[in-house]
Amino acid sequence: ATMAKHMPLPANSVQAVSPADKLLFSRYIHASTWKEPITDKQWKKLKTIVPGDKIINTLFIVLEKVTTTTTKEGNTVYHMLIADNTAKMNASLFDCYGELLQAGDIVRLTGGYCSLYKNASTLYAGKHGKIERIGEFNFPFTDKADQTDNMSKVQWAQDPAQPDKWIPKH
Repeated sequence: ATMAKHMPLPANSVQAVSPADKLLFSRYIHASTWKEPITDKQWKKLKTIVPGDKIINTLFIVLEKVTTTTTKEGNTVYHMLIADNTAKMNASLFDCYGELLQAGDIVRLTGGYCSLYKNASTLYAGKHGKIERIGEFNFPFTDKADQTDNMSKVQWAQDPAQPDKWIPKH
């Protein structure tokens, strides 16, 4: 199967995508192309991502859409469980980004960030992040039943030496 050409989403906001446009993007989501290639050193594994990290570039598979919420501004937030071969983590994606991704989709995120949501580390695309669906189903990921690999289950505390950094509680 071949992948569709890069199809840029409107630069203004995700909300600018019409229902007809959603059909065009349903098999391929991409905000824009980046100007420089990302080297292997710039890709982060989920196990290494901590709250407060910014400009995160990572690859993951969507394991499941857990729930949705609506912001006071009326945006829909899709809460998902994602994984790579090192760990699982929560992710929250807004509007059509979250709507169009399904369990089994393999995703490349560039320019994302991580913060705490309900005391769980959560990965976000944010305004400047880019989401690209690059495939489906064929992606190695961790699947430990005991949840020891779920980074969103780790309890975090501010680092006393660096208050803008987070460290796991022991």
